[in-house]
Amino acid sequence: MSLTILTLDIGTTSVKTSLYSCELKLLSCITTEYALDSYGSRVEVPIERYLYAIESSIAKLKGRETIAAIGITTQGETLIPVSLDGTPLSKAIVWLDNRAGSQAEKLKKLLSENLFYETTGLPEIGDALPLAKLLWFLEEMPELYEKSHKFLLLEDYIIFWLTGRFVTEKSLQTSTGWFDIRKDTYWPTALAAAGIEKDRLPELLECGQPVGMLLTERAVQLDLPPTALIITGAMDQTAAALAAGGVQQGIITETTGTALVMAACTENPFFSSDKRITIYRHAIAGKYLYLPISNTAGMSLKWFGKEFCNDFAENERYEKMDLLAASVPCGCQGLLFLPYLSGSVDPDFLPSATGVFYGATLSSTRAHFIRAIMEGIAYQTADFLDLLASLGYKSHTIFSLGGGAGSSLWMQMKADICERSFLVPKCAQASSTGAALLAAQGAKLVATDYYPPLINSNIYQPQPSAFKAYRNQRKSFHNVYQAMRPLYEREAANETE
Repeated sequence: MSLTILTLDIGTTSVKTSLYSCELKLLSCITTEYALDSYGSRVEVPIERYLYAIESSIAKLKGRETIAAIGITTQGETLIPVSLDGTPLSKAIVWLDNRAGSQAEKLKKLLSENLFYETTGLPEIGDALPLAKLLWFLEEMPELYEKSHKFLLLEDYIIFWLTGRFVTEKSLQTSTGWFDIRKDTYWPTALAAAGIEKDRLPELLECGQPVGMLLTERAVQLDLPPTALIITGAMDQTAAALAAGGVQQGIITETTGTALVMAACTENPFFSSDKRITIYRHAIAGKYLYLPISNTAGMSLKWFGKEFCNDFAENERYEKMDLLAASVPCGCQGLLFLPYLSGSVDPDFLPSATGVFYGATLSSTRAHFIRAIMEGIAYQTADFLDLLASLGYKSHTIFSLGGGAGSSLWMQMKADICERSFLVPKCAQASSTGAALLAAQGAKLVATDYYPPLINSNIYQPQPSAFKAYRNQRKSFHNVYQAMRPLYEREAANETE
């Protein structure tokens, strides 16, 4: 009986539990969704909600007795304080949570802006930063802070739940604000600024490194082989880039899921002082990723669908929304959307930015609003490519991943707006595949330099007939953002007074 690999891809609103062959062929995938608890600036999830989704998904998988290794990939930044025995002391604070605004302002006074960027690769100290949230715990919940034995990220907690060890991996830590991507370790200066000792963070391991076998109680609970080896994974965006061949200069992956994230591999990152772009540590030691981010790209479409298209059955909602959007011409007859439902990160860091529809008329229909959202995210995609080009990054291939890659209409928009070809690989679950690759390498089921060959299912070529309409609308997109920017800044200033 052939050995298999189990992966847990724990995203913002769902967990994908997948089974792979040792050749990294996807055998099955179960998706279980869960809700976020949102109120004001806070976004949280009870730990039990994640664990229930994992357990119920695994229970639906057939062939569990062949699992030899388990790989994990998760969202970044989601923070969980735990006691000495690993009991969570609060709900998981999701990466979208913006509660730590005043703490971020304090950290800006303690840490040099340029030094922070050149050390961590993160453009700004924002209110969603885990480093700021550590300081929030210290100031707002000092008793809980004192009880906390470790501050874990989501992958760290799941690894602890499976193995009993407090460990983490370096690609996940890269977005915290306390990780030095140059020295490849925790940054003492940042930890001191937040008032936390290094030993309150988990042990650092490499991506794809064995942690240990399943706890006996967990093997029984999940009905998994007790010999299954747990392997460190990588942050979901990094794992996706790994699976799509983003391990060499010139290859770009763009993922439209909850967020829009573009990843471009480099061995020599350039820390620009005026065009700061997020730089992450890759899953591969010695490599980095330029990583422009738009927090709520795909979530914008999901939000609109849930609130304004709930007359469509959930299992066919996106297909019907696509059909509506296709009925509207390129440029959306002047209607546009700024996709900043949770602030702007790149190419302009502005946490106070909000979503805006502009250009609506009496003739605007629901179809126009759907298409405006899709086009707005495609304009952001073009902005990200321009940002990379401004840093001297030369790309020759763009792979599209995530749920957005399943829409032919949306992919054609991106190709036309960016005036570039986009390739969609037959890598249905890219983040899961990346975790499976690391697990296979860590368990020595494949060679450490093995990467699965990519097969393209679709190639989208730009259509010159659409260029003019999109170029004009993209100019309007930028003009509206610049007109809104002073208002965003004024609102942010009012909130801090």
